[in-house]
This record gives sequence, structure tokens and C-alpha cells, in this order.
Amino acid sequence: MISPPAPARQQMPAAIVVVAVLGATLIVVPLVALWGRVDLARVPALLREPDSAQLLWVSLSSALWSTALCLILGVPLALWLGSLRRGATLARLLVLFPLALPPVVAGLALTAAIGRRGFLAPLLDAFGWQFAFAFPGVVASHVFIALPFVVITVEAALRQMDGEVWHSSIGIGMSPSAVVAKVLLPALAPAIATGAGLAFARSLGEFGTTITFAGSMPGVTRTMPIGIYLARETDPADAYALAAILMVLALIVLGLSSWAGFLLNAPSRRGRPVATGPLDIARLRELSAPASPVDSPLAVRTDRGEAVFSPRATTAVIGPNGAGKTTLLGLISGRLRGCEARLGGHDLHRTPAHRRGLVVLTQRPGLPARASVLRAITMATRDAERSRALLRAAGLEALSGVSCSALSGGQAAQVALVRAFAARPAIVLLDEPLAAVDVQAAHAWRSFLTAAAGDRTTIMVSHDPFDVSAIAAEVVVMEEGAPVAHGLTQEVLSSPPTQFMAEFTGLNRLGGRVLDVDRGLVTMAVGKQTLLGTLRDGARRAPGEEATAVFAPNAVTLAAAPQEGSARNAWHGTIEALDVHGASTTVRVALDESNGIITVPITTRSALALGLEAGGGVWAQAKAMSIEVI
Repeated sequence: MISPPAPARQQMPAAIVVVAVLGATLIVVPLVALWGRVDLARVPALLREPDSAQLLWVSLSSALWSTALCLILGVPLALWLGSLRRGATLARLLVLFPLALPPVVAGLALTAAIGRRGFLAPLLDAFGWQFAFAFPGVVASHVFIALPFVVITVEAALRQMDGEVWHSSIGIGMSPSAVVAKVLLPALAPAIATGAGLAFARSLGEFGTTITFAGSMPGVTRTMPIGIYLARETDPADAYALAAILMVLALIVLGLSSWAGFLLNAPSRRGRPVATGPLDIARLRELSAPASPVDSPLAVRTDRGEAVFSPRATTAVIGPNGAGKTTLLGLISGRLRGCEARLGGHDLHRTPAHRRGLVVLTQRPGLPARASVLRAITMATRDAERSRALLRAAGLEALSGVSCSALSGGQAAQVALVRAFAARPAIVLLDEPLAAVDVQAAHAWRSFLTAAAGDRTTIMVSHDPFDVSAIAAEVVVMEEGAPVAHGLTQEVLSSPPTQFMAEFTGLNRLGGRVLDVDRGLVTMAVGKQTLLGTLRDGARRAPGEEATAVFAPNAVTLAAAPQEGSARNAWHGTIEALDVHGASTTVRVALDESNGIITVPITTRSALALGLEAGGGVWAQAKAMSIEVI
């Protein structure tokens, strides 16, 4: 019988297992040996003794106080550390430093700071506060030692969170305080529970710092560890019994914190196959229309150039990998510094991010993992009924109660789209928003983006020529961080300004210098090769000017040697690559002495018959009438 699918267990090397067992042995054996010396019959009587009750009361009460203070101080400190860009490593080291100090040194440090003659003594005396050799001193000792456990646990969880969660929440109009309260803290709840458990357990076991700073006053500052230390000298049996009690308490605390972390980490509802409905474009557009449309162009100026985006239109930003497309969106949104963004006459970056009416949607959905889909949308709408209507219009109503962490990639991408438009933004920045969406859903969303293009200013990064031609009215071409071309979509696609754009649109592009123009027939020098083409209607070129030749890949034929016929262009080149796709093969040819590259589709059978291979030579031929010079 075949078992249901389950994650495969990782097979560790034998050497790792041996060393791991040795490490576990070093931890477990001393604890088992200690437990073996405990007289369990002595424990109940010992707990009834007044001195033991005092020890237990001081330990538990000080641990509770110190854990509460560690959470109050440690969680904000962890959030602040997570927000630092400079100095974070140094700050983290300072937080960890108490863990590296010998306990007696930590006690002396507290004495120097808040002792009876400490640095802050005059201020403490003015308020009548006493720490040294008093119960507050026990709490202060425990906070000093246990605080790093909370900070590091929470900050480590924060660093593992997708930073897009913060930015997407700010983009839909949530204030930083609201993001912390409604998004970050719920997501960090398991880590907070774990940190609290570690802090409580560490407080129960604290000894050296406490006795150095707060002393050992019965019923006031004497804790269980101090009592165990003193009992060890007078009655070892009592010491072992007290140690057993402390071990059980610590185990219970750690178990409770782990259980709480497990419960908090469990999604409200696991994902399962859900049938989604059709997208109601008209209704979705109505529900997401900007409350305050912007009719001013968005001008963005960086050290590499300037781009102006038309209002109430969709502009596609295109370029090769590393061209700066995503960086441009980051500069506009304020996630990155180093540009001037003006909306009309207003500096966009002077407005707080959550009040700009500007939403950024990247390939990472940035949804709050602990929230249900309905709650995630309601964070943007502030209205649960409108959220339900939006999900219904998007065909995603069946996902309302599903936890965002349980969504599939395509579902999360669609929910992120709904959430972004639910905020009614006047400006939307989209970084390949349909990359994870299936074909059918992508077609519906593409139709929505086209229909709603006039509602807001949309800037869209895409590597899909179909998306660009179907959605965008204008195109900005990026190269090496600079906008090198900007124009209407059809004009840019039909006259690609760069080699990347030529490949993006499926055209061949060769740049060169005009040698002669005769009744619309243009002769060009492309490096040391010659090209003949026809002048595009409306274009004007004169000898000596730079020009560009554009032609379709299927206008070129390949041969082992120049062939007789009507083709007036014959160029020799070297095959750079062959991409085989079943019965067809695309050949990439670098033309000799020209720095020009063309692609040619031929049948795979023809490629085999010609004996084409990477690095080999080939002749490419094309008719002058199939080449446009612009």
C-alpha cells in the first residue's frame, strides 16, 4: 500500500550523528545523575517548610516581574534593532554582552550604576527608590541577564520575515504604529512566547549577579539558586531536592512557552484546493477606483537621468536584468534614497509613505502571514463588508477564511493584487505582478488592468512582451540604471532603441552609418559589412548619419555559402548559440566585424542538414525590401 505524501527525512552523515549524540550526552547525563540523587520523598515536606516557601516565592515573583519587564523593554528593542541599517551589528553585540560577562562582573556593573553609591544614586534617592539589597535589586539583576534572550529571539524572527510585509502594509495606508500592532506583533507572537519562556527560565536560575548586587536576605532577596548554594554546605540532601524543584519548574516553563509558540504558529485554517470564481472587472474597478485621482505627471530624477510618467495611464518599464527597473520603483516609492520624485509641483518624498496614495506590488506578495485573507484585505479597506465585496468581485470569496500563510503562490499573488487595489491608490507600481498567476487568471487580471488604466497612474515592470503591448500605453526603456528611451508603446516596440528591446520584441536590430540614399533604398555600413534596406515611411536619413535597420528574424535565411537569388544582403557570421524547440531551432549569429547580433528561426531538420553548431561559420541573407531603416 502506498503511503500518503510526507516530507522526506534528511539523511545526516554518520560523523554528524556521532558528534550530535556526544553533545546530547554531555547535556543529559549530568541531569540524570543529579536526579538520581534526589530523595523524592523529601520534596513534599521540604516545600511545606517556611524557608523553602520563601525561596520559592522570591524566585517566582522576581521571575514574573523580570519576564514582564523583559517583554516590555525587549520587544521594542528588538523591533528597533531590526529597523537599523547602520550600527545594527554593534547594537546587537551590546545587547548580547551581558551574556558574556561573568555573573560577579554583571553584579558589580549594577552596583556601579544603581547601587547605593552608584552613578544614578542621586536620582534614585530623589524618587525614594532602592535597588541594592532589596527585592527590586533581584528583579533588576534578572532583567539585566535575561533581557538578551527576549531581544535576540524576537529580533532573529523579525530578520527572517519578508521585508515586503512592512512595505506592502505601509503602501496600503497603514501607519507604522498600526503595522507594528496589527502585522508585526501577531507574526512575532511565537518568538515572543519563546523569548518569554527563556527569560523566565533564566530568571529562575540566576545566581551570581543576584547575590553580588542584591545579597542574600531571607524572604527578600534570597532566591532558590542562592538557597541551593547555601544548603549544599549544610544539608546536601535538601540541596538536591531544591535543585529538583527548580528543574521541574524550568521544564514546565519551557514546555509551556514551546506549547504556546506552537499554538500561535498554527495557521487559523490550512490551505486546501478551493474553486475560485470569475473576475467581475466592472465591479472590481468600481470598488477600487481612487478616491482622489491624480492628474499631474510623475517626474523622477536620479543621477542617471529623468523619466516623466503620464497621469492616468500605464507605463511599462523595460530593460535587461540589472538595468535598474526595480531600483527605479524603489526610488519612486521611497524604499530607496537617491532621487527626486515630484507629483505636479509637490515633492512626493516629503509626504509620509502611508499617506502618499502610492502602492508597490512586487513578485513577493508581502501578505501578513498570521492574518486571514479577509483580515489582510480589511487592513486596506478598514471595512469588512467592502473587503468581502472586493473578494467576491475578484472571484476569491472562497479564500476569505484561509490564512495567508496557507495560500498557494498563485492565490497569494491574486490576493496581493486585490489588497493593493483595495486601498484605492492614485499611483500603483507593479513589478511583474502576474508572474505567479496561472494563464486563465492572468488573462482576467490583464483585462482588469487594461480597463482600469485610466483610473490611476500605473508604472509596471515586465519581461512579457504580451503584457506590455496589451496593457501599457507608454514604455520607458532602462539601460545601466538610466532611462534611454521613452515613448508610445507601439512606436518603441516597432522601433527598438536598444539590442535588448529588439530581442524583447522579437526583431533583429543592426546599427550603423548611412553611406547612400537612393530613391528610398538605403545603403548602410554595419561595422565592416554592408547592409541594404528601405527607408521607413516618414523617416529621413542622409549620408554620414547614424541609423538603425530593423527586420523580422524570419526575413533571414541561412546557408553554408552565399546563394544566388534576389537577396541583396549577404553577411558572414559566427554561430553563438542554437536553441532547439522540437521541430524548430533558433540560431543566434554574431556578424563578423560588425558587433551586430541577429537571430534566425529555421527548422531543426535544416539545421542538421547544414551541419550548424556553436562556433561554426554561416552565411545570412536577407532581401532589402524586408529591412526597414529608421
